[in-house]
Amino acid sequence: MIKLKNLIVESTKHGFDLTDFKSGGFKKVLKGLRIRPKSKHMGNKGFYWKGSGILIVTGNDPITGQFFQPDRRKSEKDYASYIGIEGKSELVEKAVDLIKKYASYVKDESPGRRSYI
Repeated sequence: MIKLKNLIVESTKHGFDLTDFKSGGFKKVLKGLRIRPKSKHMGNKGFYWKGSGILIVTGNDPITGQFFQPDRRKSEKDYASYIGIEGKSELVEKAVDLIKKYASYVKDESPGRRSYI
């Protein structure tokens, strides 16, 4: 559920486990969703990108390569680690399609919930 100024909007969710992208693939996902390719760091909770009606959370920033806990792991560009998506159903579906198109590896996924992050 997303809260927008006292208005509650039902949201769809989807999760991906241990996701690696083709070179520059995550930027293409963001571009397809009209989201700026600049993340916000949430400390040990990962990174997020927010667009109109959609939120994407990752454990690693696949653009810069930074891991959410940089002292535990070296940088690795194009590796998102865990991905959680939530928002309007049509945007979540589009994000899922784009991730599957531009990912080089996805260990598992959880339709309907953000199981991994």
